Amino acid sequence: MTIKLDVKDRKILYELDKDARQSVSKIAKKVGLSTDAVNYRIKQLVKNKAIFKFMALMDTAKLGFTTYKIFYRFQNTTIEKENEIIKYLVDRQRTQYITTTEGLFDLNVNILSSSVKDLETILVEITKKFGQYIAERQVNIIVEAFFFFRDYFIEKKKSEIRKPMYFGSENKEIKIDEKDKLILKELGNDARISAVDISKKAGLSSDAIIQRIRKLENSGIIQNYVLYPNSESFGNKSYFILLKFRDLEDEEERKFFTYCRLNPNIWFYAKMIGQWDCVIDIDVENDEEFKEILTNIKKDFSKILREYNIFKFTKTYKFNQYPF
Repeated sequence: MTIKLDVKDRKILYELDKDARQSVSKIAKKVGLSTDAVNYRIKQLVKNKAIFKFMALMDTAKLGFTTYKIFYRFQNTTIEKENEIIKYLVDRQRTQYITTTEGLFDLNVNILSSSVKDLETILVEITKKFGQYIAERQVNIIVEAFFFFRDYFIEKKKSEIRKPMYFGSENKEIKIDEKDKLILKELGNDARISAVDISKKAGLSSDAIIQRIRKLENSGIIQNYVLYPNSESFGNKSYFILLKFRDLEDEEERKFFTYCRLNPNIWFYAKMIGQWDCVIDIDVENDEEFKEILTNIKKDFSKILREYNIFKFTKTYKFNQYPF
């Protein structure tokens, strides 16, 4: 069943995407509704599965990890076997992001790894268990990634920019204790969880939790708190495009990045090392809108675009930047 969003719902979703931890009272003032009305609408959006989750965006490089984007193409499988593979990956501690896709690959997986050897161990375990069902695997390193505000919720034409997420950077690792790890775990699961609820699990006062969260924010470990919607639930379609460039100069790269930042439908951009140089994620109302974006990219950046591949998201199973 497709959910119909009105203008107020869209404004609420936009505010939650800008800052998923902001209070209901703040959102109410911005969208012109009472606190009770906003609270009710958020609960209904969650209940009707318009919202997949509220999540904290984290700079995992500061925790000593690199994010690898892995694509799998299946062979000789059944629906039951594919569900078994997906469940296995969802249950693994190091998997951040898992979606099924339509296109060249069937599965899109982000894996956190502390070293290349660590990654090898994880991938070998997957291959030993399910290798006979895997026709192809591609491994890419996410070097730098950006989350843009989902301006399409309010038909805004010019996107602000979030902080860059240095998944594979050389940032110095920041040491955190077990209490901080518990806080990151809880915020990774639900960015709107209250300090009081975290305090009950951590054995600290709510004031101490608030101070620790601020410290994690100031250190750059926690970057933002965002909404991750179930776009299909309200009639949107979600795609991602893998791109490979030729002789990409800094100026041309900036132009392409600026195009992505200003497009209200593009909400994610990442530079990668591997088979592909870049990935962008796009939400649209229909296939025609997606084709228009793709046509513009091919026309405006034909000089630098060597190759591209299109995928349609079919279902998200997991998204947690601190899945421990």
